[in-house]
Amino acid sequence: MRPPVRSQAFVSSVVLVALVTGCGTSTPSIASSGPSASVVVAASPSTQPNPPTPVVSESAASGQILFTRTYDGDQQAIFGADADGSNEHRLSAPGEYCCLLRVSPDQARILVMPGQDPLPTPVTGGTLAIDGSGFVRLPLRDPSLNLVPQAWSPDGTRIAFEGWDNSQPGRTGVYTARAIDGGDLVRVTIAVGAPHDIPLAYSPDGRQLILYRSIRIEPGDLPADIGGSLWVVNVDGSKAHQIKTPGTAPGWWARWSPDGTKILFATERLRPDGALWTVRPDGSGLTKIFKDSHGRFPSGPTWSPDGSQIMFSLNPVSDTFLHPANGLYVITADGTGPTLVIGGSDFKGQPEWWQ
Repeated sequence: MRPPVRSQAFVSSVVLVALVTGCGTSTPSIASSGPSASVVVAASPSTQPNPPTPVVSESAASGQILFTRTYDGDQQAIFGADADGSNEHRLSAPGEYCCLLRVSPDQARILVMPGQDPLPTPVTGGTLAIDGSGFVRLPLRDPSLNLVPQAWSPDGTRIAFEGWDNSQPGRTGVYTARAIDGGDLVRVTIAVGAPHDIPLAYSPDGRQLILYRSIRIEPGDLPADIGGSLWVVNVDGSKAHQIKTPGTAPGWWARWSPDGTKILFATERLRPDGALWTVRPDGSGLTKIFKDSHGRFPSGPTWSPDGSQIMFSLNPVSDTFLHPANGLYVITADGTGPTLVIGGSDFKGQPEWWQ
């Protein structure tokens, strides 16, 4: 049954087009081609609703963050702030962009997905300047391969994409390409029997990717973001292996620690209990690092630039597709000292932390 809102990840609504729309039925169909825009400038803050007054803690967090606030059920707006919650400022109008905030290694650009619906085909995303202006659509070289950008390589020269071709299901998988011109397209995985492989992050040395492999779904099954698994693969496609997570079910969001020793993820939505976990890239050392003492559900965790802290959304219900009023929190890397950074009466998600 389709929920009353689109979802916190329209990335996967065009991506895993059923996975992230929150649709619980079959694999996605992409909307027909529409007009393409090469440049979109973020709307003036005067045209956008004022955000709720944030609850700012005395967090010791340093650096900068990006995150989204959700309005009117499913309209996301991008915000920036200092990592302690101060100096919050809006970067886009509600609905202008959505679902994906990845800052380039040189801190000059942000990977995003356009908020328009339907999107031009083949589907892809684009980049914004770090101040939220100047949208530029990523160049595509294949006329039928949809490529949704998900992660920058550590040197910023390549982007990892979730790819699929409506006319050729066998082309579904992870791809990488040059960031500057879309050239040197490399297929990394072959998602046999799975609706999608979603790359989530490069390893700090650029040699591996962590990805979420969704399960095959048929009409009446659970949504495709339920029951999937985390995998690690070399960027040339070799040595793919599943990260076993006995006793938990990983969500479709994971981040590599800055020192490369751990992968961070949260329990998938719809589970009766939520937690944050770390695991080594070889699949060993699975550790529950945080479980809320009040029964709330963490989601979307990300590391601080130095790896000493973790920021995440803390939600009153497990289903983030409902966009409940929540808060952004920070804990130490060992899971202690939860501290509210930004609160308020709306849904905040997809934190990205940079220095």
